[in-house]
Parts: sequence; structure tokens; C-alpha cells
Amino acid sequence: MVHWADYMVEKIIKEHGDKEEYVVESGITPSGYVHIGNFRELFTAYIVGHALRDRGKKVRHIHMWDDYDRFRKVPKNVPKEWAQYLTMPVSEVPDPWGCHESYAAHFMELFEREVEKLGIEVDFLRASELYKSGEYANEVRLALEKRSKIMEVLNKFRDIAKQPHLEEDWQPVQIYCPKCRKEANFVEWDGEWSVKYKCPHCGSEGETDIREGNVKLRWRVDWPMRWAHFDVDFEPAGKDHLAAGSSWDTGQEIVKKIFEKPGPLGLMYEFVGIKGQKGKMSGSKGNVILLSDLYEVLEPGVIRFLYASHRPNKELKIDLGLGLLNLYDEFDKVERIYFGLESAKSEEEAEELKRTYELAMPKVPQRLIAQAPFRFLVVLVQMPHLDEEGIIRTLQEQGHIPTELNGEDLERIKLRIRLARNWVEKYAPDMVKFSLLEELPQIEVEEKVKEALTEVAEWLENRESFTVDELNGVIFDAAKKRGIPSKAYFKTLYNLFIGKDRGPRLANFLASLDKEFVVKRLKLEA
Repeated sequence: MVHWADYMVEKIIKEHGDKEEYVVESGITPSGYVHIGNFRELFTAYIVGHALRDRGKKVRHIHMWDDYDRFRKVPKNVPKEWAQYLTMPVSEVPDPWGCHESYAAHFMELFEREVEKLGIEVDFLRASELYKSGEYANEVRLALEKRSKIMEVLNKFRDIAKQPHLEEDWQPVQIYCPKCRKEANFVEWDGEWSVKYKCPHCGSEGETDIREGNVKLRWRVDWPMRWAHFDVDFEPAGKDHLAAGSSWDTGQEIVKKIFEKPGPLGLMYEFVGIKGQKGKMSGSKGNVILLSDLYEVLEPGVIRFLYASHRPNKELKIDLGLGLLNLYDEFDKVERIYFGLESAKSEEEAEELKRTYELAMPKVPQRLIAQAPFRFLVVLVQMPHLDEEGIIRTLQEQGHIPTELNGEDLERIKLRIRLARNWVEKYAPDMVKFSLLEELPQIEVEEKVKEALTEVAEWLENRESFTVDELNGVIFDAAKKRGIPSKAYFKTLYNLFIGKDRGPRLANFLASLDKEFVVKRLKLEA
């Protein structure tokens, strides 16, 4: 056991015993865009489920859409007129953008598509459908029967937090008016299936049958009810839910005392953010990064690896700048270690990295799929003379990818080319960007530097083929034998080709260009 998910699995099996099926759960209210911070909850549940499956266990991963929660406030990116739908279930509020059946569906369907791209097997459930189908009817009735016991639990934690007790007429349920669908006032329960209500919005009053789904449990009762209903073994939660006296603590008591089931094991996950971005992401505020945004620059496998390689209780800051190049380097190295093509520093490190890679992959490939080095692709996509085929040919000529490629190899290489282009356009700092100078720039070049450049040019002229390492050696030797300082020498070379003092790795860069063009430029010919 070398990964935190394996330790969690040990605890689950020890506390809940050997079960026919284990259930891991994640969930969220779709009140706004489901961002990369929200995704950490789903992924944490997924990776524990993955570790359970690796132990030969059957696993069900439920992601609960709490789309039967109230529409509580109008987000900034939604028209103010949507205030007319406040207190309705978010699953019944119209979609402001007019492309989905409801406000909630607008966010749920996007996230479900995003998760599908990751190959993660999840059972997406909608609370609205479960309530309306009567699936929770018995538990709702039980909560009404045991109202006083639920109040005892909640008030006990209110005492600890030095908060006032719940009002005597407090109920564990809320009611949606059958007519206007806004939240109605509870009047009376008949002890069976009928609840009387009075709506302050449309003025209607009457009775509704619990089995029709208009009666919903309040959050602090709904959550433990769900644990009991689905026999949940593990569910991660944000630190706001796991604070002392929070819904996790009250839920653990309610699930045992009211629903008479063991509570799940939990794990706190920290926030996820973007390096350099201030403040916490909020779906309702609109300052969010989505999985869709990450897909513009990261392979799905790299996204899974990024989350898998960080403990959930540590804050995760995703670097979309230069750090992204390091992330690709790290992922590729770990992948090579997994397939035995590179060594780690120690056996212990190798074991840990291999396990992280396994857990990041819903299905580990049978072999190493060709890795086009992302850092070098960032250079190649900026070459005006190289199209996709030219980039692939250059990668092959320089030995970065095999000469024989199958469909999986090509698919991955082409994907990385697109992602590298996107990164250069959207996130690359100026120091990484360059344009190849078509005309010889007017710069002063010392005589001995001219001699060194001519030597390199003549060497290139006399070579039908060469390796990047050979070219690199010639570039350095030509300067060294003339006592030219490296800094001044490379500054001249970069200014000749891209008009900047710095640039990409020189030998790789020059080897990617047309040989005649490079020879002519090194000879300072216009």
C-alpha cells in the first residue's frame, strides 16, 4: 500500500466488513457551473472506488445531483428577472440561456459530458427524480415520525456551538407548492402520508401526499438519509461540511439514530484553484475554471494524474503557465517508469509512482502510447513552415517518437499538437513565444562569432543527416575553440533567427528548420 486511497480502502473494509458491493458517493447542488474544485469531490470518490476494485471488490459510484434544492439567489451571470423563480427547485427553474430543459440541467449535462471524457464510470442520479418517483417516501415519513429525536441531535450540536435551539415548530421537511412550485409553509402531518401546506406565494393551501414528491427533507436530514438509503461506504466532503458540528457530524448521528445504518467513512478535501488567481472559485459568481478549460491544454490522463498525485487534504493550485510544461514532463516520466522504460530514484519511489499512475487510469494501456514531448511541441507549433504532418515528421527525425505509428499513437500525438497550440495562444508567457524572422536582421556580429557560425553552416552543408546531439556538439565546439562566451554567442544566434535574446533549445530548434534556410542565415546571407 503506497497511495492514500489504498489506506482508505483498508479502513473501509475494516469498519464495514467484506461486502458484496461497496458504494462511494459524491454530489453537488447544480446552482452554477461545476468547476475544477467541485470535480475534486467526484475524483476523490472515484479513486477510492478504483482502489476497491483493484482489491477485487464490486463498486458503485453514485454522483448525486441535488437538483431538488431551492433556487436561493440569482447569480451575477443570470438576468435579474430570474428572481421570480426564487425558492423553486433548481430542476424546475427555466434555463436562462434557453438551451436546456432547466437551469440545473444546463450545468449538470455539461459536467456529465466533461466527466465522460475522463473515462470515469459514474452513476449520475437526480434528487428531483428520486423524490418525485416516491423512492424516498418511507424515509421522509420516518423523519417526520422521529422529528423530536432529530431535533435533539441538532440541538445538541447547537449547544456546543452556543447557538439558539431550533424553534418548537421546526420540521425536518420543506414543501414545494403543487401549484406554483415555490416553497410552501408546513401546516400539519396526519401521521400517515398526507401533509397539509399553505403557500405564501400563490395563496393556495391543501394537502399533498409524501409519495408524490412535493415533500423534501432538509439538508441536514437529507444527507444522512441518502447514506442509509444507498448504503454509502465512503464520501468525501469539503472542509465546510466537515467542520466541528457541521452537517457531517450531525449526519453521522442521524444516520445511526434515526435510519439505523452505519455512516460512511469520510475524507476532507481542500480547495482547488489556479495559480495566480485570487479568491475562492464560485459557480454562482462565475469566476470559475471548468474541466472544459483544462481540456484545452491538458490530456485527460494528465488531468487524472494531477488530481491522483495530490492528497485531497492539501490545497491544489493548478499552474497553467510555465508549470504546465513541468506537469507534462512529470507525467511522461512516470508513464515511462510504469512501462519499465525509465528508472526512478529508488524502488520505493518507483512503486509509489506506478501506483499513482494505475489509479489515474480507469484502464491502463497495454503499452506505452507514443509520447510527443509537450515542451518541444510548444516550439514546433510556432514554426510557420510546419503543418501537422511536418511536426510529426520532425518528431520522428529527431527520435522523439517511433517511425512506425499506429492509430492510438497518431491520435495522441495529434491531440497534443492541438493542446500545445492552444497553450501558446492562451497561456504561454512572452518569453516562450517567438516568430521566425524571414529576413536577415541587421545586427552587429563579431568577427570570431561570424567564423563560428560559418563553421557550423559548413558542417551542416556537408551532412545528409545528423542527430540533434551532433549538431549541439558542433555549435558548442565552434564557440569554445574561439573562446567565445556562451551567453554572447547564443544571444547572437537567437537574434538571428527569432529576434530575441533567448529562445527554445537551440539545436532542436535549428534541426527543425529547413537546412538550406539555416545554412544561409548562419552565413549571414540575405
